[in-house]
Amino acid sequence: MRIGYLSLKERQEGEYVQHMAKAAAKQGIEFVQFTPFNIQPTTELILGWKYIPSKDEWEKTTFEMPQFIYDRCFYSPSTKSKQARPIVEWLKNKKDVTFLGYGLPNKWETYQALVTDNALKPYLPKTKKLLHLAVFFEELRKTRKLVLKPMNGSRGINIFFVTLNAYSITVVTQKFNEIDEQQFKNREEFFEWLHPLVDSRNYIYQPYLNLTTEQNMPQDLRVLLQKNEEGNWHVAGKGIRVGQKDSVISNLSGGSSIIPFEEWIKQYSQQSALVLQDEIDTISSTLPITLEKHFPPLFEIGLDLGIDAHQAVWILDINSKPGRKVVLKTDLANQDKVYSAPIKYCKYLLTQSKNERSEIS
Repeated sequence: MRIGYLSLKERQEGEYVQHMAKAAAKQGIEFVQFTPFNIQPTTELILGWKYIPSKDEWEKTTFEMPQFIYDRCFYSPSTKSKQARPIVEWLKNKKDVTFLGYGLPNKWETYQALVTDNALKPYLPKTKKLLHLAVFFEELRKTRKLVLKPMNGSRGINIFFVTLNAYSITVVTQKFNEIDEQQFKNREEFFEWLHPLVDSRNYIYQPYLNLTTEQNMPQDLRVLLQKNEEGNWHVAGKGIRVGQKDSVISNLSGGSSIIPFEEWIKQYSQQSALVLQDEIDTISSTLPITLEKHFPPLFEIGLDLGIDAHQAVWILDINSKPGRKVVLKTDLANQDKVYSAPIKYCKYLLTQSKNERSEIS
């Protein structure tokens, strides 16, 4: 059996892939790395990187198409991403290849699927598509604060926090650890800024949720969900991300720190902690099942939850290609399980009959 790690950049996520390759080697499984551009169109052979267990090193060589592909391609508006997408879609449609997970659509389509589930609906911030300047401004007049999110965004990039003040409109965004604030004196100036976002048809907006600590640090809970060796969803780990003081996002790219969930929840009374844990468990067990009713199969999900000052739990974001730093840093004993999870899931897929696997794919 051959498992392929697919990425847009060669040798991406080096340390994680190294651990995963070693986990595969222990079970006699060949592990390779490649990009969509390494595939030779005529022969479908791949010039990529193969892990050599006896040397504990990688060798650049030619190999046949892997039976299983772990897709870790992170797309952007770049030319390279646009060239890669059709190649990856072609791979997903090949009968002799199985992807561990087939990814999720944009935030708007994902929201529309989740809001149909009555168990999840109370945890979803009301979300609307940004289509009209006047409609957005009317909503802003009612609520005074709104959050604009790109449908295909990640890592907190290009999220805008909009506040209607007495005599101005403020827009705050953060890229990595840089905070940018703009002030607009009137509606016309603000509309001039907002117009390109409306024209892009690529934004949604939600109510502003106060998810900061008493020290004005944004925080959220990352839950890593994965399928196990029996093909069942489970919580692989969870941890709290705390942003820097006065920042607006809690993503690690923005300089956040990480706190173990077990340590963080001690701030609540026993009763409150039990209620929070129950709600988190409900969301964690329900959400992946609901998603797979609407979309192709997944292998893992990065679920970001917010807990506000009233201890209400909110679903903030869902990522089908999540990072694992939060889990790996908060639970050292759990690292081997996280590294070997893709390998064990591939072995599970191998046990399925061809008919069952075609239904999974």
